[in-house]
Amino acid sequence: MITAHRIFEGFGPGVATTLVVGRPVEVTGLHVYGDPAGPTADGALVLATGALTAETQIQVVVSAAERQAAGVVLRAPVADHVCEWAADIPLALGELADDVSWVQFISMADAMLQQVNAPLDNADDAHQRIFRLSDDVAELLAAPITVEDVRSQVVAYSAFGETADQARMDSILGRAVPDKVVTQLRAAGTFRRLATSLEPFKVEIEDPSFLTRLVVPIRVGPEVIGSIWAIHNGELTPQKRKRLVDMARSLGLLLVRLRAHEELSSRYTADRIREAFRRPADSSSTEPLILPAPEVRVAALGRLNGTSAQNDLALWRTVFRRHAWADPILTDLEGLVFALLTDGNGPGSWSWARSLSLNGRIGQVGASRPTSSAAALPARNREALEVLGTGVALERPAVSYEEVWAQLVIRRNHANLPCDLIHDLSRLDDKGRDRQALAATLLIWLMNWGDYNRAAQVLRLHPNTVRQRMRRIEHLLRSVDLSDPEQRLAVTLVLQAHLHRDEPVRRGPDSTVAG
Repeated sequence: MITAHRIFEGFGPGVATTLVVGRPVEVTGLHVYGDPAGPTADGALVLATGALTAETQIQVVVSAAERQAAGVVLRAPVADHVCEWAADIPLALGELADDVSWVQFISMADAMLQQVNAPLDNADDAHQRIFRLSDDVAELLAAPITVEDVRSQVVAYSAFGETADQARMDSILGRAVPDKVVTQLRAAGTFRRLATSLEPFKVEIEDPSFLTRLVVPIRVGPEVIGSIWAIHNGELTPQKRKRLVDMARSLGLLLVRLRAHEELSSRYTADRIREAFRRPADSSSTEPLILPAPEVRVAALGRLNGTSAQNDLALWRTVFRRHAWADPILTDLEGLVFALLTDGNGPGSWSWARSLSLNGRIGQVGASRPTSSAAALPARNREALEVLGTGVALERPAVSYEEVWAQLVIRRNHANLPCDLIHDLSRLDDKGRDRQALAATLLIWLMNWGDYNRAAQVLRLHPNTVRQRMRRIEHLLRSVDLSDPEQRLAVTLVLQAHLHRDEPVRRGPDSTVAG
């Protein structure tokens, strides 16, 4: 079943962003609001082409809900109270990007709906059109070109080939840019520039098998989804530059269609993964998800610079594809992005993601324990969220449940401790002259079984200093008896969590997208 939310998700935030997921209603067709000839009920996706004010947009939403529509698409920006109206119904609501025309969206959405019944034919048609456009670009520049996606995979290439080099031939034969060339381009900062540039630019590297290239970013909205590479060392006239940018935009829309086809044909869509994470263990209402490997882990991914979870989802997908995970298994849930990782090796595995995070190539990652059962995914999803929070508190970029289970137990106990105990402990680090030092001293003293000499060694203090601090601590902690072993255990648990409060982490995707 293809829903309005799935259409928005398939195109990505460069084309349309989901504002309200709405009810899971199958889209049966497209209807331009105000057109009396089109379908207006039973699953139509309503395109509100003329609704530019909040009042008109609310009117469209209410009318669509009354007619049992599958969803509504509005032109950006959409006011918050319009979203609230749609959420109350609830009705799927999408926001069309500023630089995408209604004609382009209608064409792509119609093609996507046709793909449900004939996916192969539509994918082949998009590929053929990309090849034809490649020839047009080659003719414009009088140079051979390749069209590549964000993974440096060759999507298409021109028939024009009088001038060629070894890198072009190897890329076409292998359907991907050779690893050696990718490494040199990354070292030269090419991918970083590609991620931020809006205009064509030249690239040269110190490799005799690589001639000077003109690189044209292929963008859809804010997202880079590919690039054109032409063996070209001449100057561009303003007319040629404008024509080239227009062609890159057309190629971008075709690449979006291919991406949407991949999303539709994949059994690991964001919708299915989200459903598997939400489904109760005893639910039999839907077909269970088939795991991609004998054992998998759920990984919670730290926030990037996206303005929404949907934007973060698109960014993480781009990041992972850039690092060789061809078909990332991702979803967004309650404001965060999650991945389903295998417990083996290679792209898409926990060891691979951990290595990328530790090397600073991707952001914060927290992984659950492995499981071989799809029914355990909801529990593993919650566990991954806890692991990520613990990793953030401990300032560790990549952690798994096995590494931080003890801290998890402590944090869970801390959440259920009496408020008066937490209040008394907070007195130790309440912005006083050395209150934070008192809290740390108490924890170290407890962890060393009350041995003043061992605690002094860890703190690098004189034993008498530790004794003086402990006397102050006993005076401040009026409700705690440190001679009672059970109370000492409770205080140890709460201090462990109290000294590692959660702090939100935001990692920019610029370095990761750039490779």
